[in-house]
Amino acid sequence: MYSLLKNVHSYWAYFLLLVLILALLNAIAGKIKGKDFESRDLRISLFGLILSHIQLLIGLILYFVSPWFVQWSKMGMGGVMKDAQTRLYLVEHPFTNIL
Repeated sequence: MYSLLKNVHSYWAYFLLLVLILALLNAIAGKIKGKDFESRDLRISLFGLILSHIQLLIGLILYFVSPWFVQWSKMGMGGVMKDAQTRLYLVEHPFTNIL
């Protein structure tokens, strides 16, 4: 289950990036052309928002079922922060992506 979630989380990020770029370009084009914000524009933006929340939920589930999560109890906070790879997976990646 872990490897399936990891693959979904990885490929979902590319799909999400594509949708967010589409929403951004749609917004810029609408602003340049002076068009009003219509229901089509709302749907594109809302679709990007929904997909980004799904990405967050997949990431949170993946965080708690990953084998890395056990390192919190094994190493403690100090041990996790001293090891660069463990710190990357348990602290830096989740924190920067949630921000």
